[in-house]
Amino acid sequence: MERMTQREYTLRSGSLAFTVSGDASHCRWAAEGTPMQASENADFWRAYLDDGYEREMTVRSSLQRGKVTRKGETLAVEYEKLIADCGKSFEVSLTVTVKACVSTCPGFSFSALVRGCAGVRVNELQLPFVDLFKACDDVRENDVFYHVNGLGWTINDPWERIKKTCHTEYISSDNHVIWNAMRYPGDAAMSWFGLSSGGKFLYMGRHGKELKICVMAVGVSPRGAEKRLMMTVSHFPFAREGETVRTSECFVALCDGGWEKGSDIYGAYARANWYKPPEVPEWVKNITGWQRVILRHQFGEKIFEYKDLPRIYDEGAKCGLNMLMVFGWWKGRFDNGYPVYEPDDGLGGAEELKKAIKAVQEKGGYVALYTNGQLIDVNTDYYRTVGKDVCRIDIDGNEYRDHYRFGNDGFTLRAFGYKSFVTACPANEEWQNMLLEHERIKFEYGCDSAFFDQIGGAAPLPCFNEKHFHGPRADECEKWRVEAFRNMYSACPEGKAIGTEMVNDMVLPYVHYIHGIQIGAVYVPGCFPEMFMRTFPEVIQTDRFVHDAKPGTDSSLANAFVHGFRLDVSPWRGRAHIGELPDLAQKIKTLLEIKEKYRRFFYGGSYVYDRPATIPACVKSGCFADGNDRIYALWNDSQTTQTFELCGKTVTLAAQETRVFEA
Repeated sequence: MERMTQREYTLRSGSLAFTVSGDASHCRWAAEGTPMQASENADFWRAYLDDGYEREMTVRSSLQRGKVTRKGETLAVEYEKLIADCGKSFEVSLTVTVKACVSTCPGFSFSALVRGCAGVRVNELQLPFVDLFKACDDVRENDVFYHVNGLGWTINDPWERIKKTCHTEYISSDNHVIWNAMRYPGDAAMSWFGLSSGGKFLYMGRHGKELKICVMAVGVSPRGAEKRLMMTVSHFPFAREGETVRTSECFVALCDGGWEKGSDIYGAYARANWYKPPEVPEWVKNITGWQRVILRHQFGEKIFEYKDLPRIYDEGAKCGLNMLMVFGWWKGRFDNGYPVYEPDDGLGGAEELKKAIKAVQEKGGYVALYTNGQLIDVNTDYYRTVGKDVCRIDIDGNEYRDHYRFGNDGFTLRAFGYKSFVTACPANEEWQNMLLEHERIKFEYGCDSAFFDQIGGAAPLPCFNEKHFHGPRADECEKWRVEAFRNMYSACPEGKAIGTEMVNDMVLPYVHYIHGIQIGAVYVPGCFPEMFMRTFPEVIQTDRFVHDAKPGTDSSLANAFVHGFRLDVSPWRGRAHIGELPDLAQKIKTLLEIKEKYRRFFYGGSYVYDRPATIPACVKSGCFADGNDRIYALWNDSQTTQTFELCGKTVTLAAQETRVFEA
């Protein structure tokens, strides 16, 4: 780069090199044997400051002057002040540490120490910030970005695709960068992503053990500008005067091969530091799927009574479903009265609930009872006396509010809304105890599983209520989310199960199954759940949105088939049972009969990522192993017949056909 000063500091790890100028104002990335080139005036970090009025002042590393010190394979870059784009100068102290790792996994770790100053708060630090003019392929259109949108997502030619699909038009400063950003936990099930380019994979992952909130983003230059591609992880120190905050460590690596290398890096990090698969009861492994039913809906209508549960179960059992997920079973009705859960006399009372659950179990089925893991109904005495102090507070000091518009046939609720909720912060003793109490209550009625909605992977909301356990560290709420699951897992009776909604790899050691909802569990073109499945193949989870005979249901069922997901069947969104939709019931029956034939693979075996190169791109596949034996679940996601070789045999799949191939 022409503007580099004469003195430079270069770290190398594998084929990747990172260089910073002596005054830290310029940097570059390079990869031996590739055309990789940093953008002109590239940053390697960016920060965003908040003085209470100007809430997001941009600070770019390329416009600062720092002191670089090298010790072995580590660079320390120190700044005594930061100058924002607006020209304001602040006595914020920042030290960025870059370390070349050359032993187990070649790459670079990035971390920072931020000390706040009077008059400003350091809300955000984007570190590392990789800004490329070109990656490892001379033809940019060949590049593919692997994002953790849900379980996984592929973006072909991200240089152009992001520009076309992610521009906010009005909301954000897309004249600077057009971003595709994912919150972790929440939007993203894991904290890694990367670019496949020229036979190599450029990996970026948040590897800190602190379980803090972060945002993972890939961006491109604005419309009409020279092409650039940026990758970064945003940390949220919220550092004020007198506070010194260390960010989580992030790792950057360039590997020979494809996205699987990224899965290897992140999986090894997780298993070495915090991930250990839970002990899963045998019955959970054998879940084929459930009917999700609502007994009394949000708007008050009684749809079913407790005595109906065995009959509803029978309808599901006819097509192979062996579980019920029961919503709206409490007096307050669905999405009302949270967090108070008492049986409803209008549905039959407590003894009838116990009797119904036992009847389902005697038929060979299983029952999960729902409670919400984070919402508090503001129209309750609990909120007025306790909840207002338990809930999360936003950056302006207001409660985060959530709203739902469930309605019946009219427009009063549909058009204008109904329920309002605040979101409980798990970083306080009251809510930790409340979740344990909910677990106790549900098991008291004899259910097989206590299910906690939303809290598993709901989008992170930094909490600014300093009276909570996290104090001024608003980004640390998530470690208390994990603590809540650890406590519930420990309290779970033997043979029972804990389930939650949404995949969040932080809590995986403490849940037995996941009620899926993110992209990948929900089929949409471009989803790539293999990213998650290969990294955490042990996880038992469902698909989502099999509601009725709507377009896309067949694709959802096929996606669940090839990835081994259990089925979440919610006829008319919980307002009916599967017997009222005979065509859908037959599709489910056909699919589950195939899985039953290969039970030892789908339920007793393990998912293995093994996709032979001979399988056409339009054919989705999943591989399942039982010892040395393997099967491939195949789905021809196209409108034409596909013929190809697999394990030395010729396979022909009709358009949209699903089939098991025995290896």
